[in-house]
Amino acid sequence: MSGLFGTDGVRGIVGEKITEKFVYDLSKSVAVFLNKQKMGSNVLLCHDTRVTFKKLEEMVLKGLCEFGINVVCGGIVPTPAVHYLTKENNFDLGIMITASHNPAEFNGIKLITGDGLKFSDHQEEEITKIYENINSFSFDGACGKVFCDENLKFKWADWLLSVVGDDFSGIKIALDCANGASYFLAPYVFKKLGAEVISINAENKGRLINFNCGSTHLGQISKTTKKNVCDLGFAFDGDADRVNAVFKNGKQILGEELLFLCCMFLKNQNRLKGNKIITPYVSNCGIDKSLSKFKIDVIRCDVGGKSIQQNMLEKNICFGAEDNGHIVWGDYNKCSDGLLTALFLTKLYKNQNFEEMLKDLKLFKQEKITVPITEEQTQNYKAGKIDFEIENLKKGLKQNERIIVRLSGTEPIMRIVVEGENLKSIKEISRKVENLIKSL
Repeated sequence: MSGLFGTDGVRGIVGEKITEKFVYDLSKSVAVFLNKQKMGSNVLLCHDTRVTFKKLEEMVLKGLCEFGINVVCGGIVPTPAVHYLTKENNFDLGIMITASHNPAEFNGIKLITGDGLKFSDHQEEEITKIYENINSFSFDGACGKVFCDENLKFKWADWLLSVVGDDFSGIKIALDCANGASYFLAPYVFKKLGAEVISINAENKGRLINFNCGSTHLGQISKTTKKNVCDLGFAFDGDADRVNAVFKNGKQILGEELLFLCCMFLKNQNRLKGNKIITPYVSNCGIDKSLSKFKIDVIRCDVGGKSIQQNMLEKNICFGAEDNGHIVWGDYNKCSDGLLTALFLTKLYKNQNFEEMLKDLKLFKQEKITVPITEEQTQNYKAGKIDFEIENLKKGLKQNERIIVRLSGTEPIMRIVVEGENLKSIKEISRKVENLIKSL
């Protein structure tokens, strides 16, 4: 089976791609991988609030235990907590049952190494090979055991409190937890630091996870922040590895603005290793020019957390970010961490005026369009059916204009980004690209 893993684990609609048999076989494949690599036999298993987690958890436990793997169930915690806890508590592997920002009907699995890293392409390929021949493997040893420890999440919370090391008394924060994995921990940590917290969508309601709320639907956090005169508003996605933010007037802090503020937070603390950052090629090119004034180099990479992680490790860079709210603080946690980002931004807010800081960020104009596509359209695109037309459009671009067309690694959609200095021009180009995709 090809294409088992996407850009961030495995996910899909439960009952279609994500069936009980699929999860059972995948879990056995992970167990075989651990046994073959002699990587150990202790796994941390956690999940977000989706109601489908129970059946999937049962299949994961069944598959792992049949091959001698011991599992600790940690309950509902954010994905970045699993990264941290896996490494700090000497687990050999972490598994997070989640579909991140996707709707409630989706679910999936993210795999985390004992070092707190995302699985590499090579490791995922090894598991895929095992999965394709899973019926040829068996295990004759003792069954693995299952333990529960839902207090592990407080170890992560205590670590966050120690890392931030600040007093947020007098600061009023609005939080949209997307009815997801951060529903308890995000308000808990901010309150522990002394902040006044207004929480919305902060319940264990997995049927409503990401439903018109959270990091991809900022309307609610915008209204809540403005209505309650909060200093800042933060909205997490379903597994809280991502956050977006709004000013006190409810206006969104753009993804590139978030990236810029976080980068300058490290720069001001003299913690920006080598004065370099990593960001994917889709991020606004205005970032490069703006940061160059501060002698900060921007290294571009492919889209996705794995690509950012790989480049950060290879190039010894401590900060990586996407323009969608995924921020990686490499010297703290080796993954994108929405809650840590929100905490650091609040710490920065205490001493800096965001509006003044953002005057140094000059972005190009962008038009972003998302186009739902069928499997037939996907295959036609991969076959190059509109390559010629896209190349012709690129040949006609003006200076500082560019076109980016890419298939999503997590959803059946095509993402279009057109960037330039003239908004009318880029809107015209983006509509032409959109029509080409719809014609596939």
